[in-house]
Amino acid sequence: MTKPAPKLLVIALDAADGDLILGWADDGHLPNLQRARQRGLLGRTRNPPGLYVGALWPSFFTGMSPSRHGRYCYEQILPASYERRPFLPTHLKAPPFWEALSRAGRRVAVVDVPKSPLTPGINGIQLCDWGTHDPAHGAGFETEPAELAREVVARYGEDPVGSCDRIGQTDQALTGFRNGLINRIATRAKLCGELLERENWDLFLTVFTESHCVGHRLWHVHDPAHPGHDPAFASSLGDPVRDVYTAIDTAIGSLLERAGPDTTVLLLASHGMGPHWSEPALDRILLRWEDWKPGRLHRRSARWAGRIWDGAPAWATSRLSGPVSSLRRDMALRRGHPKIPLRRSLLMPLLSDRKVFAVPNNDIFGAIQLNVVGREPRGRVRPGAESDALFQQLRRDLLELVNVETGTPVIRDLVRTADLYPGEDVRSLPDVLVEWDRSVPLTRCRSEKLGKFRSPHAGVRTGDHKPGGLFFAFGPGIEPGELSATSSIMDFAATAGALLGVPLPDIDGTPIAGVLGGR
Repeated sequence: MTKPAPKLLVIALDAADGDLILGWADDGHLPNLQRARQRGLLGRTRNPPGLYVGALWPSFFTGMSPSRHGRYCYEQILPASYERRPFLPTHLKAPPFWEALSRAGRRVAVVDVPKSPLTPGINGIQLCDWGTHDPAHGAGFETEPAELAREVVARYGEDPVGSCDRIGQTDQALTGFRNGLINRIATRAKLCGELLERENWDLFLTVFTESHCVGHRLWHVHDPAHPGHDPAFASSLGDPVRDVYTAIDTAIGSLLERAGPDTTVLLLASHGMGPHWSEPALDRILLRWEDWKPGRLHRRSARWAGRIWDGAPAWATSRLSGPVSSLRRDMALRRGHPKIPLRRSLLMPLLSDRKVFAVPNNDIFGAIQLNVVGREPRGRVRPGAESDALFQQLRRDLLELVNVETGTPVIRDLVRTADLYPGEDVRSLPDVLVEWDRSVPLTRCRSEKLGKFRSPHAGVRTGDHKPGGLFFAFGPGIEPGELSATSSIMDFAATAGALLGVPLPDIDGTPIAGVLGGR
């Protein structure tokens, strides 16, 4: 009896670094990926510029630009307001490509694709956030059909690792974290293997997210040049990044054994990983640039508001009028950076009183919003010539910031989002993107105009993202070799549709010709 085999098998490695993959494949640590490279097609990928940390996976599974699907960060400013809210998968403005496949009668299995919404009534099965790097569902682990979740937990348990950012920083905790990731990879391989063998899927898609977790938390152990590298700990633990990649390679091998000769296989390493350095708080720089100084009223209000926020007794809050919820909302509007302490945030002006302010994005690219008349509720900068002049002055002044230790610029460039996404409606995206120079560590920066800023390392992550990715493809009609052209991450949705006979006309990606083979 012939074993079930999918027509299209897509296995992605979340934030696995392409250079590491190729190097470790060549030296024998990743034999299954090396065979895929020799057997098939190697291609490079490009991700949404400036926004790829938060927009990559939605761009992959919708086939659309972030200007259309709407997601670029875990938290975003609501349009026509100054209010921030968490961005949930249900807020996406475009559907995943497997919805079109499902409607067309294709049988699909989708397992742990980051940031993806649950598709009710899918023609197949879907698992969301069983073991992802950064779960995006407020409801936690969910499946379609719903009863599948009980079966998965009964057979394989719940996620044994949890949020990687909540792991302690002791040697013991990090060692346990490495071991937990490797165990989760093995469990994921068994889970996916069982699901693969249930039937002849048209599409089977799964993502190994452990490469993302280990890169963020254990890069300093892998990289001897990292300031946090401890040779003694590294000697005892080994290279945890390589260990996790090796475990994923073994898991890929077990899944590829189930792929028949008629299966087209795509192996995607979504984007890279490298050292994480701190960057100065962008909003502090913008406040200094606008020459804003806190007054006595703000300081007095901050003391009382801090008592309310911290749960002070009723007598301590009775002198402040208005509900506590209103004060908290007002405080949230003042914040320009998620890590600013409460009372300092209350010393800041309201965003509506400013011309420019930082908005959430990622640690690679800062993001700036202009307070534009006619778009924001209390705009202060007129569109056209005034906003153009403001941007040019801001760019000139911020590019003068230099690293105190090296004398090199802190910022590579300030770019208007409209210039990175020409011809697109970018009103739902930040106005300006700030590309930090991440080539060297940064602790202090300065300029003649803005003065000095400290940049202490914040958080527990020691690794952060690089923009490009790569993929291997093999199967019927695919010629071995290397593509000369770089493919967009949006092209994979179009490619999957073309391979399975379901065109996806209203997307931004196009099928990757080399992957289509003789089709």
